[in-house]
Amino acid sequence: MRSRIVLTVVMLLLALCWGAAGVQAAGSGNLRNDKLLALPKNRQAQVLANSFRRRCVGVRAFPMGVTATGRAKGTAYWSLGCKNGHSYVVQIPPNVKEPAVIVDCRVLEGTGKACFQKF
Repeated sequence: MRSRIVLTVVMLLLALCWGAAGVQAAGSGNLRNDKLLALPKNRQAQVLANSFRRRCVGVRAFPMGVTATGRAKGTAYWSLGCKNGHSYVVQIPPNVKEPAVIVDCRVLEGTGKACFQKF
């Protein structure tokens, strides 16, 4: 289980570092991202928080961007702030059969990337 978590974190960091030219508009090629963008701001945070089990009541959602090139093309990244003070980055693949990857924002520290910032 631990090796899977490490692999997931590495995958997330690689995707953030390579091919990160962002696209924000609906029609990004990522249906889940486009649906989130169409929601009111307060609903975006609720929907993201409800998509995983981390004891998070979503209070803030921030679309960071969508990768435009490379293996992660079409992958959307969102930041999610929780009522309890925790925050997460959510990686949403364009293939609806692939699960979203959720990582604590503290993991991004030291990589040159940060939550709640566009890339």
